[in-house]
Amino acid sequence: MPDLSFLIAAGILLIILGFILIAFSMMRSARESEERDAEKGAGEKKVKCGGVILIGPIPIVFGTDKKYALILMVVAIVLMLLAIIFLK
Repeated sequence: MPDLSFLIAAGILLIILGFILIAFSMMRSARESEERDAEKGAGEKKVKCGGVILIGPIPIVFGTDKKYALILMVVAIVLMLLAIIFLK
């Protein structure tokens, strides 16, 4: 059996790199939105978001807008299909 320790270490490093990239992206986005708000002045902000929770094969989709909920439904279906493909 081949030594898989390299693949395990690479996977862990990729996960850590992903968390770091997400953190930097959130900080950059917050800074850009503050700069835009400073240019426009104080105004009303509208936030649109959503999420997918996969509990086994059952997806739970929620969102603040129909558009985002539909997009997340497609993402949930793709994730379920990927899980089925990789688990076989």
